Amino acid sequence: MNFDSYSYSQQLKKDLDLFQRWQVLVELLSEADQAEVILDITKKILAFDVHQSEMVRVANEHWYPSTHWITVAFSKLAQMASLSSTAVILPKMQKVVEIHFEEFPNAAFRFTKAPLAAGGYYLEEISQDLRVAYWDLLNKRFYLDTVDFMKLVQTEALQIAGVDALTAFQKRLTAIVVLLEKSGYAIDITGLDAEHNNNLIMQSKDISAEVLDALFVGAAKQNFVLTLLKNKRDGVTLNIGAVSLEITQQYDNQQHAVWQYDIIDSNKCVTIYTLFQQLPFFARWYTKWFNEVGLKDKRAVFVD
Repeated sequence: MNFDSYSYSQQLKKDLDLFQRWQVLVELLSEADQAEVILDITKKILAFDVHQSEMVRVANEHWYPSTHWITVAFSKLAQMASLSSTAVILPKMQKVVEIHFEEFPNAAFRFTKAPLAAGGYYLEEISQDLRVAYWDLLNKRFYLDTVDFMKLVQTEALQIAGVDALTAFQKRLTAIVVLLEKSGYAIDITGLDAEHNNNLIMQSKDISAEVLDALFVGAAKQNFVLTLLKNKRDGVTLNIGAVSLEITQQYDNQQHAVWQYDIIDSNKCVTIYTLFQQLPFFARWYTKWFNEVGLKDKRAVFVD
């Protein structure tokens, strides 16, 4: 085989140019301090294919998958969204960084690929293997996994950290979502935002008397009183200090009956997840009757 020095040099130049563009993208991400810029650069990084190079290769120990870069990008948004510190750590022998939030000690988060044709990634708490959210940069979607987040707030790590830690964590996630909304994202974070804690729609449009009776009994065992609503309103209310949880039947625009949760909190600090953390009997009831009283969310994107 004849050796063509010129062809060799041109291919080498092409490969080096490719890696120069890659280096610029990584550097831009490291320096970005605006959400729009972070999102734009991250999309370009995810679309970039370093394997187009024919002669030059990234050594395996220095190659990182898309889940690594999306975790890095999310950590930057998290830093922008809270005054609490955010640590980004790459464990030994791992290829994806972990995010550690100051307000949530003993927990670590990273992204994994969602097994969906539409793509996207799951934000997961590593030790408990619980999903927090679904993030799709390409189609601009960010959805909370209400099922796993409910489980997360009951874990020992958050129980030990306490209600203040949960409040701070929820505020951080909500602030990240605000940044994404400004970039045109479709958002679903049902129950997470303490500023908007009414009209939390349940999965079922009808609740049997047995379901509400079970909540009456569970509350009574813990010395809480569940009372029927007045003024011709269908539903019940549970008072927890200065906070009230109402479970009511309403009617949508098509006059279809729907059941919902409303949290009345003048301080705008308590969410339904706060109540799951603080009231084990409520969490047990919710879990047992989930098919009827579970929060309605974007379940289609959360697959196993």
